[in-house]
Amino acid sequence: MKRQILKTALILGSLTLGSLALPAAMSVASAATQVNINVNIGPPPPVIVHSAPTMVYLAEPGLYAAVGVPYDIFFFSGRYYYLRGNDWFWGGGYGGPWTYIEYKALPPGFRKYKVERLKDYREKQYVIYRQEGTKYKGQHFAAVEGKHDNGNSQGNGNGSNGNGNGKGKKDK
Repeated sequence: MKRQILKTALILGSLTLGSLALPAAMSVASAATQVNINVNIGPPPPVIVHSAPTMVYLAEPGLYAAVGVPYDIFFFSGRYYYLRGNDWFWGGGYGGPWTYIEYKALPPGFRKYKVERLKDYREKQYVIYRQEGTKYKGQHFAAVEGKHDNGNSQGNGNGSNGNGNGKGKKDK
């Protein structure tokens, strides 16, 4: 009888010890398991417009936005930025080629405002631009088509008030 009690105690002790060791072993195994997923966004389809879009200055965010085109294209500090869906791209000209850029790498002027707010500012300025036509006094320039040039691309100065560097001149 002593033998059977001792045997039962040994079995129960082993099971208890095993049940304590099993979660520890599982956590070690799960800590060593890693899953990496790489998603290649790739470039968006090309931006196709028949003539250079006008870039109007949006004073509140402090950047330019393309008006009169069905694309969300912005200009800031010598680079064009293109929003497609939730992905941002940058390029040396309004037609690309485009390079994916992470949201956290965007200039502060973009990160400070939600996309909807940027679009609101653009639409408000575009209404004024359309109403005033050739008498538009806001800062603006005609966008340039270009290639990657490390962000040194600038406006071409063809806008009636553009000085070619994205800062525009106001009429006096």
